[in-house]
Amino acid sequence: MAVVYMRKLEQEPDSYDSKFTVLTKGVNLEVREWILDKIGKSKSILEVGCGTGSFASQMALKGNDVIALDINFQMINFAMQNYPSDLKEGTLVYQTGSFTSMPVNANSQDLIVSTFMLSELRPFEQQIFLRNAWKVLKPNGQLILAAEFVPNGFWKLLFKLKRWRYKKKLRRLKLRSTFLLKWFFRYIEPIGFKIKAKEDWKHGTIQVLELIKVDDKKTNEPGYYQPEPKKFKGIISQLRIYRCIYTGQVDLVPIDPGLYKSGNPDKTSPIIVTANYEFTFIKVMRDLKGLDAWVLCVDSNGINVWCAARGNDFGNNELIEAVEATGLAEITERKTLILPQLSAGGVATPDLQKKTKEFPFRVVFGPVWSKDLPEFIKNRPARKPDSMKLAKFTLKHRFRGFITHTTFLLRKIFLLPLIALFLISFVLNLIGLFDKFWWAGELLLWIIGSNFLITFLFPISKFTRRFIYKGIFFGTLDSIALGVLTYFLHNSIIYMLLSFAFFFWVSFFSTMSLSGYTMATSPSEIQEEYPIFSLINKILLTISLISMVFGIILL
Repeated sequence: MAVVYMRKLEQEPDSYDSKFTVLTKGVNLEVREWILDKIGKSKSILEVGCGTGSFASQMALKGNDVIALDINFQMINFAMQNYPSDLKEGTLVYQTGSFTSMPVNANSQDLIVSTFMLSELRPFEQQIFLRNAWKVLKPNGQLILAAEFVPNGFWKLLFKLKRWRYKKKLRRLKLRSTFLLKWFFRYIEPIGFKIKAKEDWKHGTIQVLELIKVDDKKTNEPGYYQPEPKKFKGIISQLRIYRCIYTGQVDLVPIDPGLYKSGNPDKTSPIIVTANYEFTFIKVMRDLKGLDAWVLCVDSNGINVWCAARGNDFGNNELIEAVEATGLAEITERKTLILPQLSAGGVATPDLQKKTKEFPFRVVFGPVWSKDLPEFIKNRPARKPDSMKLAKFTLKHRFRGFITHTTFLLRKIFLLPLIALFLISFVLNLIGLFDKFWWAGELLLWIIGSNFLITFLFPISKFTRRFIYKGIFFGTLDSIALGVLTYFLHNSIIYMLLSFAFFFWVSFFSTMSLSGYTMATSPSEIQEEYPIFSLINKILLTISLISMVFGIILL
């Protein structure tokens, strides 16, 4: 769990080593000793992600020639200020750099070392790092990696609980979390390494891998990892679709990103690009109906295309790294990538060539719905018909959106407060201080009812694109509808009037939350509205809670 919190520590180079040692309970020092015993001396060593440079100093003091890289200039500056004064046999050079551009010649290094950096890399970046390491290592060179892995058995549960706690801290600090090394062991052999030794600490939570470069005599190049074919038909796949749709879009449902096959594609087959969200992958593969095509799943962090593009998880960087990590340009002669239209909010095509001169593809945006892919590929229309470029929020989509969005709100916002109210009401009811045990259940009914009305009546709000106005409209409409129902249930005008504020708030809040499901707005418009929405939301929530308490007391 130490790696998750490293993002915060990296902002404080002067205290990084001591705080990281406390965080790992000294395991990082044991890891260093294990590595130092392995490497010996008189070797050319490249350390990637050297941090404060203290470990690089130790390796150099043993008589090795060390080049230490870190992308964080603050770290490199701190390392240079603390350059070892008693260095005699070896050499030590600190340099700003990363795994993407190692400043050494090919086949020049005896050893590459990287400690607690892997978890900061996305899956494709991990593959790119392994390939680049392979290129600069000498024949039979070694790569030693220390990283945090998910342990097995009972310890896996504890690991996930701790990770959840640290991720909450990172969100409060507005720092992005690290990535689980879910598929890393699958990459090792295909890219060109084999495991020579492995050591673990803390029940396997922290591991050190000693890898040996395996030379490819034919190409003298590292290999590429390609994920195993994934089933997209049958009951199990259908159940996984239902899991994604009807559990409130479980936050992250990733599949192994990479290059997949529909049918039997060859060098001339079309290339479809999509997200590595499991439901999206299954839907695309089913809709292609065995058409011979390459399906490139970018690493969208297990998020669907629309939400990933809005949240910076499906953009130019993700597309570029997917092409590089999979070796797509070497597999196909096609120079066109067909992207989902809903990714256009994240992918800026004019900037692709600016980011990398080696990007060999042009991008076209395909249809909104994957069911239209076969026709789009077959006819290649110069101008897409409206049916392929307009995402309509139909009754079918609204029904599914109602279930998904309501479940999402219950999981993320309302579940814990409702459980707390239920328990408090239950206890007070048992001791005779509160006889309105039904109250918590009624709140649940109002939340579900509000979202039902908003979702199914959504088309009548087309008079505006601004979701604050939509929220006010539906807040008023739902307050009237639910107010009438409340009166018939309790025959109390006072309780009905005092409940209006809650009805209005839950509808206003839910309408803004629904914005991501409707495709009736853009991320920039929502960002523009959000500060005003946040202020109004806090005021309405405060008023609704006060009036609701008075209402239940007076009933």
